[in-house]
Parts: sequence; C-alpha cells; structure tokens
Amino acid sequence: MARTRITKDEALSFLLTYIVVEQSTELQVDQFTLFNLNSLAQQASEMINSEDGIIAHEIIEELAHQFLETQEAPK
Repeated sequence: MARTRITKDEALSFLLTYIVVEQSTELQVDQFTLFNLNSLAQQASEMINSEDGIIAHEIIEELAHQFLETQEAPK
C-alpha cells in the first residue's frame, strides 16, 4: 500500500502560501478562483503521491506559476 506524502489540503495550503506570501500576489478569491486552486491542489497531490523521488515543492511551485500566468491580477 502506497503511503500518502501530501494531502490535497496540504497542497492547497502550500499553494496559497507560495502565491500570496512568496510571490507577493494579491488574490481575489471568488468561487471560480477557489475551484481552480482546489483543482490544482488535487492535481499536485496526485502527482506527488504517484511517484517516489518527486520534489513536492517544485511541483506545487510549477502549478502556481501556471495559475499566475492565467490571472490578470496586478502584482
């Protein structure tokens, strides 16, 4: 049985922390944005838990960058 390295909730927490704190990005959190972030967190946790040797923060940071590229919020 495979061990879960990261939950979706943990991935979402890291994702939000990375976007808001480390990237100093203001987020307007509406239903659509929250849905997208939740989906990214699910995707991140699945990717991280699917293989050994994956560095969790690199996956989450890459997904965060993809998310930020689609946003039109000023920095």
